[in-house]
Amino acid sequence: MSKIVYIEKQDYYATLTTWVYCAFHMMYTAERKGLTPYINWPINKCLHAYMDMKKYESMPNMFEWYFKQPFIANPQSRDITWTWEYENWGSNTEHVDYGFISKPLSEIREYYHKYLHFSDAVNTRGEALVRKYDLDLSKTIGISWRGTDIYLDGRPRIPIESYFPWIDKILEQTPDMRIACTAEEEGILNPLLQRYSNSFIIADFYMSPNNSKHNPERFSPFSGYERGMQPALMVWLFSKCAHYIKNRSSVAAVASWISDGKIYSIGHPETLGFPANTNTVEFEGNLYPMSS
Repeated sequence: MSKIVYIEKQDYYATLTTWVYCAFHMMYTAERKGLTPYINWPINKCLHAYMDMKKYESMPNMFEWYFKQPFIANPQSRDITWTWEYENWGSNTEHVDYGFISKPLSEIREYYHKYLHFSDAVNTRGEALVRKYDLDLSKTIGISWRGTDIYLDGRPRIPIESYFPWIDKILEQTPDMRIACTAEEEGILNPLLQRYSNSFIIADFYMSPNNSKHNPERFSPFSGYERGMQPALMVWLFSKCAHYIKNRSSVAAVASWISDGKIYSIGHPETLGFPANTNTVEFEGNLYPMSS
């Protein structure tokens, strides 16, 4: 077997899906260098918001709480360690020198479809959500909205009303679509809920107080494991909806990259790239004015 590279990260205050896409960027390079990647989030190098001593006793790698290892489940050695630090984001380092960040959307989606697979626990919980809300995902529009600390890199808060023209286009074709919604902040969805009688909030997904600068997991009263389960389940559910409308977030990006549905990216490219705000909507590879 080729040398085994442990893929780790040090931005302990980030979110689950940010760690996922950083790991996949490194994994892409490792594979092309002939290495066998192993994604490692151990107890002393893990996302702090999801820290859970009890869960670690039964499963010592946080990544495996929510996802299956893409290449090797039980490595017998650690030949190399690559650690993605926050300060290295986007730089041409050894870890990302094959440029996965800038690959075409089709290549990113193909890679995620091939290698990102949910743990049995996430699959079971996702199926339970479908039953709880009596969802036919082939007739569901998924809606998510990112707020909180989105302002840090200069991005504006996207009005939820920007989603309405795209919802209307879908409902013109399929009027009986249900609209499953979540937002990072309480109250944001009220105009949408008032406009569309077939819309509803997924109450299982915790929200932050309005205008909070911290993501919802920080306010969750549940265990670290359950806090991490929320973004994992959001990716699971929204990736299976017939349509998914979202603004820029790591949860939304990862969900869109494994989705077979129609994706509407409000105010940013679907690759999660910059500029910070394009004032456009990307749909099926085309850009439209946000007001269309």
